[in-house]
Amino acid sequence: MLNKQINFIVDNKGNKQAAVVPIDIYNELMTLQKALADNQPGERELYYFNGKGAQAYGYPVGNRKNPGFIVLSGSTTNGEDATSLREAVKDLRNMLLAKGIMIARSEGGFLFVADQLFNSPSLAASLVAGNNRSGLDAWQNSVGYTLKQSGFGKK
Repeated sequence: MLNKQINFIVDNKGNKQAAVVPIDIYNELMTLQKALADNQPGERELYYFNGKGAQAYGYPVGNRKNPGFIVLSGSTTNGEDATSLREAVKDLRNMLLAKGIMIARSEGGFLFVADQLFNSPSLAASLVAGNNRSGLDAWQNSVGYTLKQSGFGKK
């Protein structure tokens, strides 16, 4: 087991000048730095959902502690619902179909033909997957960090 202790280099007045961290923490910081460097200034970081026949992408909006989530046009959903899927999610999907924001795909599932704002990442993930999901765990960025790991959600 790695020692998680962080040591500090201090000046003659006791002010911290540098930190010495275990290699696993350093590697995580380098991965995060790469993810941040991949985004241009002002560009939103995309998060992805791939699974159960769905391939969706979007980004969180609003308050970091309780974000909304925008699913982008071109995203696809699973075509089959779990029996446990909440009626509110089914009703929302039917409304999006009626408004033309989503359309049925010949190979099954649905296609977003317009961007759609959801009031939570979980609602977006549940609609995309066809089963109940924690959106903070379901959406991942390009280096594999979930929304939760990226600092979203209640602390």
